[in-house]
Formats: sequence, structure tokens, C-alpha cells
Amino acid sequence: MQIVNILLIIVAVLAVVAGVTTFLGAAKGDRARSAWFFLATVFAALWIMSVLLFQSVRPGGDIDLAVYPACSCYISVLFTDVALLGYITWQKKSGRIITLAITALNVVFSLVVLIKPELFQSDVVITESVNSIVFNVGPIYFTYIILACILTTAVFSALLQQKNKSKSPRIKNGSVVLLVGFAISSLVTLVVDLIITFWDWSYSWLGPLAISATIIAFYYSILRYRVLKLGSRWLRFLSLVVIVASVAIVYMMVFYVVFLAMFRGSNPSTEVIVLNFIMVFFFILLMPAINGTISFMSSLISGDSGKNDAVDSKPNVRDETLGDQKGQTIIRKKV
Repeated sequence: MQIVNILLIIVAVLAVVAGVTTFLGAAKGDRARSAWFFLATVFAALWIMSVLLFQSVRPGGDIDLAVYPACSCYISVLFTDVALLGYITWQKKSGRIITLAITALNVVFSLVVLIKPELFQSDVVITESVNSIVFNVGPIYFTYIILACILTTAVFSALLQQKNKSKSPRIKNGSVVLLVGFAISSLVTLVVDLIITFWDWSYSWLGPLAISATIIAFYYSILRYRVLKLGSRWLRFLSLVVIVASVAIVYMMVFYVVFLAMFRGSNPSTEVIVLNFIMVFFFILLMPAINGTISFMSSLISGDSGKNDAVDSKPNVRDETLGDQKGQTIIRKKV
């Protein structure tokens, strides 16, 4: 599970960096929308950290340390979707009213769950392998299901409406990208965190990890279609973050698969994972120097530098205009 925890932490950091970058770099007209996206990334990171805290409690420990992170896992999902809804609809008066109304419902529901968690879950099971929850299936849990479905439907409807009513191809394409990313995240969360967790909590980490699809879609919609107006230096910083995080995530996943194949299912130690993670960043930092060396060697092999020297060795030729004779310009080339 160490590799999974590291991937979750990377996604959490990626989410928060995305939120901070867009909020600080957004133009004045987009500042309110970027603030909602910043809140979405904060709640997504809180969701991830809640899963990590819940799974870190071991048998013999304080059971209360697992109860509230377990509740936070579900509450964070609701507020992440509310913030995404605010990001999409805040520019319209009706969107602001709907967002604030759903936010109020979520606040009331969350307070009830945190004050009386036994109404939402009947027991928390702590084991050496994977911690789990036994749900108290009653009105409050069905209320959660209804809220989650309402929020997911509202976000989908808002994105579709934005796509259909916008006259700008840039906004239309950006909405499609966000729609695809949100659909992937929502589908995985629905299947894993609302259905499978009734019987098996060993895959509960897939839901918060899938939120990366929405974050990547948001990145792409900004960099490709400029759905938010960001300063050029913030765009460059955002591009760098995307590249570094993507390379790190892909590398760690490939490393984990190769390690399992070579050592027949044995999990790598924490030291090995951390060492490989550090190597990824060293490799990324050295990429400009590596590319420069490759270009230099290619020029030596192809002989481009020799051709350039041959061109430079030719004498300088310049044209000199002497004057006009009967309307014609006489030019003499002088070496």
C-alpha cells in the first residue's frame, strides 16, 4: 500500500497547487470562479488525507481516531462537488442561488454526521490489512445518497448547459474536456466508494485517486482552451507542475508494476519507493541538460557544425549602389 499512499499524496499536492495557482493567477473577472475551484481542490485533498488517516489506524489504537476521518471521507466528496458546481455556475444569478442552497444543505447534513456519527455508520472495523466501515443503513445514509446524486446531476447539467449555450468554440471545447474528466471521476467514485465499499474497503483509495481525472481535465482546459484568464508566468508554472506531476505518477505506477512482476507480488519497501521518487525529480531537473547533450551529439554525427563553418568561411559580399543612369540602377558587387 505504500505506493498507493504516495500516489494519493502526489494527487493531493497536485490538487492544492492547481487551486492556489489558478486563484493567484486569475484575472479580476475570473477571481470568484477560481476561488470556488480552489475550494474544490482543498476538499479533494481533505478527502485524500481522510482516507490515509482512516487506513493508518491499527488494531489496539484509539477507535475514535478512525471514526471522524471515515465521516470526513464522505463529507469531503459532497463539498468537492459543491465547489465544482460553484466554479461552473457562479457567473449567473441562478447558479449562485442553487450553489448556496445546496451548500446550506450539505452544511446541515455534515453537522449531523459529525455530531452523531452512529446515525451514519454503525461500526468501524480495524484490521491489520484494510480498515472498513459497517454502515447503519437508515434515513441518514439514504439522505447522503440523494445529496450525492443531486450534486453529480447538477454538475453534469451545468457543464452541458454551458457547452450548449456558449457561442465560443473555446468554451464549448473546454466544457467537453471538463465533462469527460468529471464523468470518469464520478463513475469511479460511485462504483467504488458508494457500492463496493459496502462489502470491500480494499479499493476505497480508487475514488480519491480518480479525482485526478477532473484535475487533469481542468489543467488541459486552461492550457489549451483558456477557460480561465491566467497570466503568462502562471501558465508556465502550471505547465511545469503538470509535466512534473504526470511524469512522477506514471513512473511510480510503472515501477510498481515492474517490481511486482520481478519479485512475484512482494511490495517494495518504503526506502526503495522514496529513493525512486527522488530519482524521478533528479531526472526531470536534468532533462534540459540531457536534451542539450543529445542535440550536440546529433549535430556532430550529422556534420551540421561543419556545414555551418563552411558557410561562415565564405567572404562577405555586399552590394553597393553607384547611381542611376537613365532610370536604371547600376549595382557593383564588391568583395
